[in-house]
Amino acid sequence: MILAGLFAGALFIGLLVGDRLYFRTLSLEASRYGCRVGRGEHRLNDLTPAQIHARFDALGILALHNGVARLFVDAHRILLRPRYPTLWAFLWIWPMKITIDLRTEGQSVVLSSTKRIPWCSALLTGVWFCIVGVGTLATLITYGIEGGFSSSGGMLMGAGILTLGSFFFFSGLVTVVMAYRMENSRLARVSQELHAALTGGASPATTR
Repeated sequence: MILAGLFAGALFIGLLVGDRLYFRTLSLEASRYGCRVGRGEHRLNDLTPAQIHARFDALGILALHNGVARLFVDAHRILLRPRYPTLWAFLWIWPMKITIDLRTEGQSVVLSSTKRIPWCSALLTGVWFCIVGVGTLATLITYGIEGGFSSSGGMLMGAGILTLGSFFFFSGLVTVVMAYRMENSRLARVSQELHAALTGGASPATTR
């Protein structure tokens, strides 16, 4: 049993590290990897795909101050992610990147962006809320079936269980919201740098 537990723990850590490494990979196959958490669209007026391609080097890389972009010409796609210190990238639970699909409409190029986080981050977050929410409800139901609410003291204990479960649930919710907003602001800075590099400083017109 101990060996099985150690093997399961090592497998879980390996999946977590592998998921994070593949998520950060600047390859075409990994460009669409991750759980979608947001979408957006921008229009670059009076700009051609050839002008966009010219901003990238021979390997399709565009180094930015706070991140890096990779162009995949044949797929008409740009992969954009912030730059993290190596250790911080693994400690941070919800890193994000943006997949940008390019299409031409008249004299403009439309950038359709999709924000993504690693699948392990999304799954662990969902598991956390399920454990806290379902665990709290199951505890209250079991407590009630056993007659815990039959006295004033039992009612007070039930209220305490509900309060504690709600505290953990909403604490997790606040943490996720704050982390999302912080990471979203990091992506916004990198996106602004990319748009400035593509347009020579002009801001894109938001279409949605």
